[in-house]
Amino acid sequence: MVDLRAGLVATMLVVTLAGCSDNAHTDEPPDRTVSARPTPVQTDRDPIAKRFPRLGDFVEAHWQAAAAGGESRVSVPGPTDTQIEALVVLRPDTIATILKGYEWQPAPPGWEVSLSAELRPFLPTGGTWQVSEKYAEDVRTAQYNGTVYLDAGSGTVFLRVIDS
Repeated sequence: MVDLRAGLVATMLVVTLAGCSDNAHTDEPPDRTVSARPTPVQTDRDPIAKRFPRLGDFVEAHWQAAAAGGESRVSVPGPTDTQIEALVVLRPDTIATILKGYEWQPAPPGWEVSLSAELRPFLPTGGTWQVSEKYAEDVRTAQYNGTVYLDAGSGTVFLRVIDS
């Protein structure tokens, strides 16, 4: 009986010491490779037109939608905010109306650096991007918050918004 008790104590001691090693449980997640797939580029006009009716009439849209903060390690139950990034090409008559109806300023330099790699091929080259806070406010509606820029030369509007 003593040998059995000694073996049990020795086993418990080994298990306890193993839990104290450097490889034991920590607050850090285990090392693993996670490859997040990029969100596919959508071209369906209806979701953009329905969400942003004040955008105006447009001929094409390239956009992505994803859960906001998708890189977080912690998942929280409940409603998920959605981030939308889009390049929308307006009709020429819509561009003319928008240019006349709002005051425009140059967009901040380098804003396009954060554009997703999947949308980058649809970004017009050599654009002169502008911003109008009033136009952005009108386009975003009460449900969305974020960035709205316009390149008048190509008629392209850039949106990066999140629903609130």
